[in-house]
Amino acid sequence: MTPPPPPSIRLDDAQILIVDDHPDLIDNLTEILEEEGARVSRAMSASEAIEVARQGFDVALVDIRLPDATGLALLPQLKQASDGLTEVLLITGNASLDDAIAAVGQDAYAYVLKPFDPADLLATVGRAVEKVRLQRETRDLERRARIAEKLAAVGTLSAGLAHEIRNPLNAASLQLQLLERRLKRAGENPQLLEPVAMVQAEIARLSHLVEDFLRFARPADLHRRRFDLVGLVSHVIELQSLEASKHAITLRAELPSEPVYVDGDRDKLQQVVLNLVRNAIEALQGHERSDASPGTIALAVERADEGMVRLTIRDNGPGIPEDIRTRVFEPFFSTKPMGTGLGMAICHSLVQQHGGNIELVVDAGTLVEISLPGSPK
Repeated sequence: MTPPPPPSIRLDDAQILIVDDHPDLIDNLTEILEEEGARVSRAMSASEAIEVARQGFDVALVDIRLPDATGLALLPQLKQASDGLTEVLLITGNASLDDAIAAVGQDAYAYVLKPFDPADLLATVGRAVEKVRLQRETRDLERRARIAEKLAAVGTLSAGLAHEIRNPLNAASLQLQLLERRLKRAGENPQLLEPVAMVQAEIARLSHLVEDFLRFARPADLHRRRFDLVGLVSHVIELQSLEASKHAITLRAELPSEPVYVDGDRDKLQQVVLNLVRNAIEALQGHERSDASPGTIALAVERADEGMVRLTIRDNGPGIPEDIRTRVFEPFFSTKPMGTGLGMAICHSLVQQHGGNIELVVDAGTLVEISLPGSPK
């Protein structure tokens, strides 16, 4: 009895990097991979490959002999240039035992000999892609578990502590206001009024911190209604345009002409977008780009697959290192000297309460992507 043919291998949306100095081979591999749904990027030298790898990839097919390096030397550099959760297949037409041993030592996923059978190559690439996807899913689950543990551990404590702090803060603020009025009646003396203003500012900051703790510890009640996300983004750009212009930063809208509706709490989602735009403005302040281009923040809205709506906020700032990027949404993690580490955690919580998702995408600068369930017209 003839065995059934192997199942069709699909590489839908897998990002494959081909590094080879033979154009015909690259064209052939590109055609084979794209027919299975992959997105292919190409490089003909090691230096070019490192630049392309920084834009992200899942699996790389690398010739072991390149004009400016060996595939073995390039392998660890490719992994360092990406998020580290990638696989590299070395391909060669001149196999040697030493190269095979070195490939294993460098943690290559496979050592493929030319000429290769397309079905076998696709099967190998498919397994490598599946491994990468599983590794990324595991990392994401671990990150979500860390966030959930911290939420559970400090939620009740935060709420209780915030309530205990709020009362004396309010009393202190009232007494300072009374003192300020009496000082002004006695004659405005900057040496007396300036310390009072400074203490009031610090109390206001503490009060804001308390409110953050309460929002973090106590999930907000959502007042859902159907609204236009395009209008919300336009409003946020209007609110932040003056602050951005003070720092020579351009806010750019990439919005459709038609409304894009979602069901949700407009005020809460506006809070999320405002927080992300303010973070982008802070990241761009004082950052000098090598190409001398002006600071830019672009906000875009588009319809995505399966009834979802995608909102992206992209800046051309310094970007976020990988070790920090994976912790951005963790409660109490902050890179700011006076930061509470709650702003992004609250954004994450609010988006999830809406049935959506928020993530940082590996890209030049910083790209925040929010997915929300769309509302039918």
